[in-house]
Amino acid sequence: MDILLGDIPKLQAKYAFRLKKYDIDFLGNYRLMEKMEQTHGTMGEDLPVIFVGDSVFYGPDGLYARLDGILRALSKKRHIKLKVTETVHPDTVPAITEKILVIYFFQPGCRECSRLDAMFDNLKEEFENINVSRRSLLEDTNKIMLEALSEKIGMPENERLLVPVVIIGQGYLIKGEITTDNLYELIQEHHPGDQIIEDIDVRGAENSILQRFGQFSLLGIIVAGLLDGVNPCAFATIIFFVSYLLFLGRRRRDIVLMAVAFISAVFIAYLLIGVGAYNLLRYLVGYEIIATIIFLSFGIIAIVLGLLSLRDYGYARKGRFDRMLLQLPLGVKQRIHRDIKKKTAVRGIIIGSFLAGLIISFLEFGCTGQIYLPTITFMISKVGWRLRPVLSLLVYNIMFVVPLIAIALLAVTFTTRRVTESLSSKIPVIKLLTALLFFALGFLLIISA
Repeated sequence: MDILLGDIPKLQAKYAFRLKKYDIDFLGNYRLMEKMEQTHGTMGEDLPVIFVGDSVFYGPDGLYARLDGILRALSKKRHIKLKVTETVHPDTVPAITEKILVIYFFQPGCRECSRLDAMFDNLKEEFENINVSRRSLLEDTNKIMLEALSEKIGMPENERLLVPVVIIGQGYLIKGEITTDNLYELIQEHHPGDQIIEDIDVRGAENSILQRFGQFSLLGIIVAGLLDGVNPCAFATIIFFVSYLLFLGRRRRDIVLMAVAFISAVFIAYLLIGVGAYNLLRYLVGYEIIATIIFLSFGIIAIVLGLLSLRDYGYARKGRFDRMLLQLPLGVKQRIHRDIKKKTAVRGIIIGSFLAGLIISFLEFGCTGQIYLPTITFMISKVGWRLRPVLSLLVYNIMFVVPLIAIALLAVTFTTRRVTESLSSKIPVIKLLTALLFFALGFLLIISA
């Protein structure tokens, strides 16, 4: 905002206009802004809000792009009729005599929520009897409370767990409905005896959320985990692992046990990485600006990875696997092969295989994590997954190792060359499906920002 105001004198030197500033931290100014938006027939989310003639700008981006042209056009007009209402009638302000609980649910990173913060700050200062309870949906207990309250007041399911939302007594306002006039009307309809927060069904609310989101969440996790598991980065390693053991003349029974130890280590390592990444990202998105940056960044990264996967798909169809970009670098592959040889040569073959699995999981994470991290970020942006994060990560990683188990068994049963050729023929399809997954994750993360 300070940068924006610093540019105003430059424009005033070019065009004759007068700037009037209103601080929406004062309730009267906030209501004036709403009235002017109603007059212009618009309502945005970002701040600051700037009215120029018949135009309205939200945030600095659109303003910088269009303001100069609009001022130039307005300066050529002799008479300008402004749609401005600078009076707010006080008769719409309710007289509040009893204590009223206003429950406001929001989510960090939500632009509409940022704008409403000023309004609720004003309400607390204007009316001593209003108690505004702010609850972030990043907290699981608040999600469950909102669901329980929604059930109690009869809110339709398609409107539940959307933010911002305000609940007063048996009434509620959601998203664009939250204006000072609508809020005052809801306050006037409030009955002092409405103790809405008492006797809510918490357990029923949690089950309701899981039932509503569970099917979609489970399907999304299964698809992402399976695609990550059939990632060429992952199955190339397990094939080399089994091939090397066969080359050493290990008995097939020993190879199966070593493969189980190896895959178990991969599962544990990826689960721990997922839990750590989830907790770190969950903490960071508690800050509005950081949440927007994270969702937007991972969304863009997912789109870029989708485009690269499409490129790899084209080369894979031609059999040019060496030209694919989304694969382990040669140096990392050689390091993995050395570690497999070193760890499986020790006396305790099971322990050695387990250690090899742990080390290799971190080495190849730069490749396999391309799907894992965007999926974790998307989990944080969705309510259904956030209620059971460990369960969601368990399902994801189980699906991740299922293809590895299948490939290991096939490699033991048949020749590794036959398995490799069969899997190589499927790489184009895998790359195409992975690209579609990246595009879906990218789009959903960007709109979540």
